[in-house]
Amino acid sequence: MKKLLSLAAACLLCAGMQAQIVSSRSVSIKSAQKQPSETQWFLRGGLNIMKLTGDGAEDTGSKLGYNFVYGFQKPISTVGTYWGMEFGLGSRGWGDSEDGYKVSQMAHNVQVSPFTFGYKYNITDAVAIDAHLGAYVSFDYVGKYKEEEDGEEVGSASIGDWEDWKRFDAGMNIGVGLWYSRFNLDFTYQRGFIKTWECNTSNVLIRLGVAF
Repeated sequence: MKKLLSLAAACLLCAGMQAQIVSSRSVSIKSAQKQPSETQWFLRGGLNIMKLTGDGAEDTGSKLGYNFVYGFQKPISTVGTYWGMEFGLGSRGWGDSEDGYKVSQMAHNVQVSPFTFGYKYNITDAVAIDAHLGAYVSFDYVGKYKEEEDGEEVGSASIGDWEDWKRFDAGMNIGVGLWYSRFNLDFTYQRGFIKTWECNTSNVLIRLGVAF
């Protein structure tokens, strides 16, 4: 009788351990399958304070433009670092005025940021500081040069008539932003490396964003 009871207890113990192992494996497999993606997609857009910098840019001033992007940020560690990409529309150019005479140039472009690396520092659960550095390439698809005197247009030209204007540009983005929950205020400096008229693109972007 004792042998039968011992054998029954051993069988129950083995069955319980096997069930526990199977259950643990099922839970871990389900967790892995249902684990949500940590990639954060966002829209961001706002003002671009455009100007040129470098040799030959002394007589050029600044002009207001725009910049809108759609992108993502994907964590690469558990300490707040991430990488991402951005696709969007933007502008670059310059403007100046003196004694009723105004001159401005503005080109509209398609922009791609093939990579951005950043770091988010959480101040609270809802508030974070976001520092980032990346690269961009752009292509001007349309643009206009315009001169005005006493409010009347006295001269203009399309982008096809700008002999020394390079439509293609590439450079860096460096900035810092503030996140509050899903909402973002971002300040980015954009510097082009390809010279046009011996000058380089210099943009200050002030944009609002939302993540989803």
